[in-house]
Amino acid sequence: MADASYMILDDAEVLVQSINHHLADIQLYDYNVKTNFVVDFEVTRDLFFLIAMQDDSSVIHEDDNKGIFEIPGNTCILFYLKAGKYKQSMTAGKHQMLSLSIKPEWFISKYDTIEELKEFIDSFKNNDLLNFRLPSVNITQQIFNSLKKLGSLSDHRDIEIDLHIFLNECISRYLLKLGQGMVTIKYQQNKAKEIAEFVKKNYASKIVGDEAELAEHFMISTTMLIRLAKLAFNRPLHQHVIELRMHHSLKLLLTTQKTIQEIAANVGYEDSKYFSRAFKKKFGIPPNEIRMCNI
Repeated sequence: MADASYMILDDAEVLVQSINHHLADIQLYDYNVKTNFVVDFEVTRDLFFLIAMQDDSSVIHEDDNKGIFEIPGNTCILFYLKAGKYKQSMTAGKHQMLSLSIKPEWFISKYDTIEELKEFIDSFKNNDLLNFRLPSVNITQQIFNSLKKLGSLSDHRDIEIDLHIFLNECISRYLLKLGQGMVTIKYQQNKAKEIAEFVKKNYASKIVGDEAELAEHFMISTTMLIRLAKLAFNRPLHQHVIELRMHHSLKLLLTTQKTIQEIAANVGYEDSKYFSRAFKKKFGIPPNEIRMCNI
């Protein structure tokens, strides 16, 4: 029932089977990739995507080649992309990928009240991020089984109704898995760990002092960042960053001959006077007096 096209490229053979539906466009891709392979694609309007990836993994990039996120092999993932140009990279081998490009109007009207999707849909509606992904879940085999069942239905059936059922079944399976506590908790724990490691390495950078920019870096909303930072540090993010900066500046004061201005810049403060005030608030004594006591 699908339109099919077969392409032979220098480094890959690609079979694409497509069905257009008023709720979603369905594409089944079969790749035979000889070497690591990059596909350019464009999203012409803001869309939700449900992708089921068999075999190896795939990485979605922005047009500047910066990796946005990875779709692990044999998993399914729900995400949105704002209109723009993107790239998708795959490793050598055989891959099969099912992509559902879901119309936002229908998706929002049907799932806006689902608790697991509230932040996801709110971010889309408020244009908070260019892209936002939910956790990947292991339902790929069930989805491909549903696809095979769809392909084997007799010709006399109403294909519009069958496609509608298939689409709802795919999303329902994903939400059922997402709603299970272990998936959500594990995702939040892993994301909190990523944030903690990033902040530890980059505590002096501007990005850790800007919640909105840091949230965009991790492809989550600011609200989710605040929640995960509290999970990671057991205190607000800004308090943890200040703590890291202050203790590192104290170490520099006691072990180096750097000036106050140099130390302030090293730990992320452009204004050395502001740094001195923050230091005194933390330790009860200005940094220049710490150094005098250490002479």
